[in-house]
Amino acid sequence: MGFQESLRKFPVILLVILFGTGSWVAINGLWVELPLLVSMGIPEGYNLASYLVIIIQIANIGPLIFTIMSYCMKGRRLEVPAIYIILPIGIVACLLLVFFWDVTTYVGGVLRSTPLLALSFFISIVDCTSSVAFTPFMSRLKSIYLTWYFVGEGFSALLPSLVALGQGVGNDECVANYTYVNATTGQNCTLWMGQTIPARFPPDDFFWFLFAMMTVSLISFFLLNTLPLAKREYVLDAHGQSESSGSAKSISSSDSMSLSASGKYAKREENDLDAVDVMDLPSPTSKDPMIPKQRKSKKAYVYIFLLLGYVNALSNGILPSIQSYSCGAYSFNAYLLAATLGNVANPVACFIVMLFPQKSLILVGVTAFCGTLISSYCLATAALSPTPPLQDEMAGTVFVVLAWILVMGLFTYTKATIGWILRNEPDNRKLLIGFGAVTQLGSLVGACIMFPLVNVYYLFTPYYASPCDGYEACPS
Repeated sequence: MGFQESLRKFPVILLVILFGTGSWVAINGLWVELPLLVSMGIPEGYNLASYLVIIIQIANIGPLIFTIMSYCMKGRRLEVPAIYIILPIGIVACLLLVFFWDVTTYVGGVLRSTPLLALSFFISIVDCTSSVAFTPFMSRLKSIYLTWYFVGEGFSALLPSLVALGQGVGNDECVANYTYVNATTGQNCTLWMGQTIPARFPPDDFFWFLFAMMTVSLISFFLLNTLPLAKREYVLDAHGQSESSGSAKSISSSDSMSLSASGKYAKREENDLDAVDVMDLPSPTSKDPMIPKQRKSKKAYVYIFLLLGYVNALSNGILPSIQSYSCGAYSFNAYLLAATLGNVANPVACFIVMLFPQKSLILVGVTAFCGTLISSYCLATAALSPTPPLQDEMAGTVFVVLAWILVMGLFTYTKATIGWILRNEPDNRKLLIGFGAVTQLGSLVGACIMFPLVNVYYLFTPYYASPCDGYEACPS
């Protein structure tokens, strides 16, 4: 029976992973493609990252609309129709990127990548809204599948990063154009010219990959929502029946465990019933024996949320806006490695928290402090562009790439650990709502601080140089 049970669950697990992969794959993919787009001379150049950061923040209008509609339509679960709307939008946006990513128009007399920026906005709406639509849908399935969903969400960062690493950014090299004898000096002279070696495949193919991933996610969701095999893995309601895809609220994982233990559906607390429906996450309730009955002090909560806002301001707003300046002067390959490996550090840090969870407030303070120290190096290299320290040495490239990997890993670990701490507190649903709100607020503040500094006051200088700089030129 155990083997048969595993065989029955495997297709559902696979569908859950593929569904979760579509959560952030489009934005993560666009982010790791930035080094190649910048190297190909896109009009926004080094400022493209700051544009993308502010676009993502504006796109939070998507989850805001979803939340308002869910509040106004109490008793109805909107995640299924919402997913059927947002995933096709993401699919169409990725498809249009294949054909229009390099189209430019003049806006206010300035050349802009208008289709790229506009489609990035729609992709951002899809991925931001997935945060409030995908996990409530997953609460319909048994709690074990939520872990597999987060595995898929980790793949949404890992897979595009691996594809971008395989793609590369190309390279500029200096080659001899022709050699001649100087008539005045009789000296042999060589004229040099820059030559671009393209990436292994163009951005068009990369956007085809994103289109395919989003399509697979939609198909997986359709099967999870309709396939009888998948519906048999739904949690049970108070009458022992599988919950339908359209009506009553699903029970949380702790409710499911309570049902299996006692044969009765444990009634939710009044606080849970008053919570916003979109945050109906399968997390522990205050009835969970693993949760302490005593809440932390108000000072502890203030400390946690201030730290969370600060870390998100840095990791989601400030640092991504200047990554191109920090790494570009070392080479576009350094920029590619920092963007992709830093992206990979995100799911790795989440897996560490999942496997070895900690509840120490001191620990999150230490990791945030270490991340701040390392981020100061990233900011320094950006501020000193186009001539950062160790620019022409291998050590400089290694240091800047390692700095970006460590800072993203440390900040992700800090945020995930804070989420774990709040998840295991009494009245955790309201705390998790606060977690999401502070995360978005901190990210917005960081983006709003950096956008004018980068695009209005031009405090950072991009690095542009000919590959033939330093080659000996013949006297005229």
